Amino acid sequence: MSETRFKLMYSEDRGKADLIKLILAYLNQSYEDFKIKPSEWNYYKSFMPFEQLPVMIIDDKIRIAQATTIARFLAKKFNLHGTSDIESALCDMVVEQIRECGDFASQIIQEVDSNKKRLLNQKYLSEILPKTLSEFEKMLNLNGNNCIVGSQLTWADLALANSLTWLDEFSFQLLRDYPLVKKHNQYILSMPRVNEWFRSQKPLSVYKKA
Repeated sequence: MSETRFKLMYSEDRGKADLIKLILAYLNQSYEDFKIKPSEWNYYKSFMPFEQLPVMIIDDKIRIAQATTIARFLAKKFNLHGTSDIESALCDMVVEQIRECGDFASQIIQEVDSNKKRLLNQKYLSEILPKTLSEFEKMLNLNGNNCIVGSQLTWADLALANSLTWLDEFSFQLLRDYPLVKKHNQYILSMPRVNEWFRSQKPLSVYKKA
């Protein structure tokens, strides 16, 4: 039986495809990283489900859109989705909460009104992130190991590490209040293939905190 072929289509920038690429890097799974230039998007758009990116093409046939859906597919296929239905649900909970935080952060980046941007950023730092990180701190404390769910690494661990890398590059100094989250992040980033992937990526300094 031949090995499944993966082709990931996304822009040249970092963003929604990062978790997908991180999962593939952790697995040491080969894939084609197809980067679409802005000038090429009008050509490729009509071939993409819902005319959006990222898209994963499997064996040159199946096209899957939606970043979280693609990441979840890989997690299930390569046993990174927990060892029970409960663990799978907890993984999904962590990833979906991270996605919601990311959606809020995107609002801040896209807001053009400086006053609204300031208020959104204030809410993000004083409410959204602390509430989320506090819950993750509790989960890590209850779990009592280096994983946020179960006893084996899951895509939830990789999703958390990926999201905290964005926070770090935004210079958000929040992890000092969440020592278990910080320790977890250091543990995941110490993994050779994970560390190598992050080092190979373009910096996120183009995005600035309000």
